[in-house]
Amino acid sequence: MFKVFIAILQKDLRENFLSNKAWFSISFFMLSLLIFPLSFGKGNLEEQNIIIPAIWIAALFSNLIALEQMYKDDFKDGTLLYYSINGISMSIIVVAKCISHWLFCGLPIAIIAPICSYIFSGESNNFYLFLTLFLGTAILTLIGSPISAIMLGISARGPMLTFITLPFYLPTIIFGVMGSNVTNNNINAEIYLLLAILSLGIVIFPILTIKILRTVIN
Repeated sequence: MFKVFIAILQKDLRENFLSNKAWFSISFFMLSLLIFPLSFGKGNLEEQNIIIPAIWIAALFSNLIALEQMYKDDFKDGTLLYYSINGISMSIIVVAKCISHWLFCGLPIAIIAPICSYIFSGESNNFYLFLTLFLGTAILTLIGSPISAIMLGISARGPMLTFITLPFYLPTIIFGVMGSNVTNNNINAEIYLLLAILSLGIVIFPILTIKILRTVIN
């Protein structure tokens, strides 16, 4: 079973590496951040404290761009049906897909964001920004997984995916922005809340995704 998981994960990582849309999400994140200093000016960014919210907004929409592709290609070419016919557990597929999505659309953003924050604001203590994005992007991937599965077979996926997903993302965005602010006296509280959401999400959202995929395939 572990060998099957590794094989599926390697396949997804290879496909993401060769896919333009996977790299586009990272490029979109960096280009989005350039809009804010060009629009407000570097000094205004620091005065209005909108650097952290700007990073989280860019991370949110970068995640949404890649979310649609989580299961669509494998569903279209019959790979998911092939896995089902050959008795491969859906839990293995879902976990591999979530990890692959996060490694390409979550982890790079968590690494790049503190560097961008330092460039824009000169703030060197960006550990909390990295930590909240590290947790928050994983939560965004888990929340988006069942919604991406629901959208299979629906022609207007893009707009519907955005409208359906955004309300579920709001708590994570709010706690992430508050937890990234190093001047917040209760900063640990938001990190604990993100950890709690992540702990629940690891259990709940893959199970929901598995049930949805089984229904869609059958």
